[in-house]
Parts: sequence; structure tokens; C-alpha cells
Amino acid sequence: MRYVLLFLMGISFFSCRKAIVPVKTEVPAQKAIVLDKQVQFQWTQLFAKNIQENITQTDELLMVYSVVAIENQQVVQIQQSSQYLGKVKQSTLLDLKKIPALSIKLKPGQSLGVQVTLWEIDDYQKIQQVIKHINQWGGVLQVPVSLLELSSLTNPLGWFMWGMRASGLGMDLLSKWDGNDRLGISEMQISWDKVSSFKKKGTWKSGPKMLNDYHYDFSYEISVRD
Repeated sequence: MRYVLLFLMGISFFSCRKAIVPVKTEVPAQKAIVLDKQVQFQWTQLFAKNIQENITQTDELLMVYSVVAIENQQVVQIQQSSQYLGKVKQSTLLDLKKIPALSIKLKPGQSLGVQVTLWEIDDYQKIQQVIKHINQWGGVLQVPVSLLELSSLTNPLGWFMWGMRASGLGMDLLSKWDGNDRLGISEMQISWDKVSSFKKKGTWKSGPKMLNDYHYDFSYEISVRD
């Protein structure tokens, strides 16, 4: 009889227990964090396939180059530099990988602008002041993209010269630039979603009617990391 009572008590105990229903805790969805992009510009090489100066048999070369951040159709940040390459003979291949790289940080939504130019200069000593400003000036600015006049003769130094004009130094520096020939310019704008690492190759050469024709092949790399 005792075992029967224990059996009935056990049944009543288990029947009184309520089923435990697991409680679901909803975790709020986290917004994806979009990181800044660190962009690096690095020259690789320049090949003087055909130089401009037939009399001296050498071209005295200077490169001016810059990377910029563009936001809401305005250049908001600029990093630029220049590199004097000296007197170059025809068929010379220059390894440019030792030239210090340029870096700029893009915030989410900003576009990347890249501009490189090659100049044949009359006298390196006369434009050292200009080069000094190119290598030292940079940072934050506000210049509408619509005013940049890309590749125009009135804006021979591109992004850089507009920044110098904004600081009140542009026209003074331009007056010191007379007599130098721009052999080539290459520029591009890349939207945020398309900014990624790539290698760029290009050619600068004279038009068919120029007396002193020339031909230069160049290349550089863009590296991007978050």
C-alpha cells in the first residue's frame, strides 16, 4: 500500500509542474560600421621613349602630383608633392619606386581624386621656391570641383594650384612658372564604392604638328586599406 501511495504522489508532483518555456531575448541589430579608407599613391616608373629637346639631347624633368578627397562636389583635403628627376636622355628608364608615397584618408562617401603632371623645365634653380611650396602645402580646403577646370591651360597645376590660389599664393607662383612646358597630365576621380587598389599605366606624347615631339610612358600604383 505504501508503494501505491508513493506512486500516486509522484504522479501528482510531475503533473503539477509547469512546462518551462524558454524566453527569447531579442538582440538589437547592430548597424554596420563603415571604416575610413587609407589610400596610398606610389610612383613605379617613367620611360623616356622620345625626349623633347633635340639641341641639348636631354629633358630636364619635374613631376607634380597630388591626391585629394572630394565631398559634396568640393575638394576638402589635398596631399601633393613634386619630384625633380634631373636631366634625362632618350631611351632612359627611370625606376621611381624609391620616391616617397603620398597618403590620404577618405571618410565614408568621399571620392578620390588623382592628378599627375610631367614638366620639362628651363632652369631648376629658378623654380625651387615653387617646388618648396608644392612639397610643404597641403591639408584641408574647400574648393568647388566645378572651378577646378581640369586639364585646362589656365590651371596648369590642377588641384595644387587651386589650393594655392585659395591661400593667396597662386598668381605669384604662376608668374615664376613661365617658360616651362607641360609634357603631360593625367587625372581621374573615383567614387567611394569603386575606390580600390589598382595599377595605372599611361602615355604622354606630343601632338602630330609639334616641332619638338616627345613620348613618355609612366606608371603608378594606388593601394587601399581600411
